[in-house]
Amino acid sequence: MSTTDDRTARRPAARPARPRDTAPGPVRPPAAVGWAYAMVIVATLAAIASNVFEIAHQVETGVAGAATTGDLVLTIAFCALFGFFAEMLRAGRQWGRVLLTVFTALGLLFTGLGLAGIGGRLFVGPLQAGLAVLSFVASVVGLVLLYVPSVNAWMAEVRDRGRMVSQRLRKLVLTCHVAISVGWLGLITGMFAMSVAGATTSSAEHQAAMYRTMSMLDEIFLGMTSMFALITGIVVGAGTKWGLLQRRWVAVKFFTTMGVMLLGFSVIHQLILEANELVDAGAPVRGGALDTVGWSMAASAGFAVLTLVFMTAVSTYKPWGLTRRGRRAAPAARTAPR
Repeated sequence: MSTTDDRTARRPAARPARPRDTAPGPVRPPAAVGWAYAMVIVATLAAIASNVFEIAHQVETGVAGAATTGDLVLTIAFCALFGFFAEMLRAGRQWGRVLLTVFTALGLLFTGLGLAGIGGRLFVGPLQAGLAVLSFVASVVGLVLLYVPSVNAWMAEVRDRGRMVSQRLRKLVLTCHVAISVGWLGLITGMFAMSVAGATTSSAEHQAAMYRTMSMLDEIFLGMTSMFALITGIVVGAGTKWGLLQRRWVAVKFFTTMGVMLLGFSVIHQLILEANELVDAGAPVRGGALDTVGWSMAASAGFAVLTLVFMTAVSTYKPWGLTRRGRRAAPAARTAPR
């Protein structure tokens, strides 16, 4: 055998070429996501148009004031927020779907109460009622489409890269959440103090001033602070390691926040309206219906204050451990590639 053959025999066999690592391409969302997105936009635009008609009616009837300005600000804010949430849904962000679900459900509840005439603001005329019905129907269809099997499978496929918010955004949202929650607690505490003052005073002027101030705070600030406290809380929960329903303390805060919001909308708001109607009608300060309404307001606001303090304590101590959903997700999180 020649020398060349010996060198060829001793040469190690060539290693097989290692396949290059390729990043998975974007997963195309199913058609149901596009239809859900469209339904969310239709429902939002119908609700905004209904709100615009209400504001126009207030201007025409001469009752527009600070509350009208608050309505306009909330309308603009919700237009931007729902558009942002819908875009996050199309990007596969789980927390975007959670936010859309929560606020669509709240919108259905408030619209249903308004249509039934048992709470909130009554609709002015058939056009506004028709827009409310359109928003209601589109919301139901969109909510169903958010959870059809194809959307669930797609969200599960993109969840690892689409669940978390960035560290910078998390800090920003957490700062906003703490600041807004503190403002919400201070606002409710102030309204509790004013309701007690109105229920115990013997001065008609003092009582009227207390209830009118409460009405202004309710119309302008109360709904806004509670809503944005819920929004930022959901982003911090669903978009971070805590999860929205994986730890008991987060789940308790989430459902308690919605409960306090409903208490403010369906009880405290209605009592404030009733108190101001009685004051305008010249009802006696003591010994009549104003006593019942005033003490009911004080009790409701006091309960809300205690509930918000309880939520603050829960945020501090973080008790109770994982939920059943969290226990199911924990092994997968430990074995997931980093």
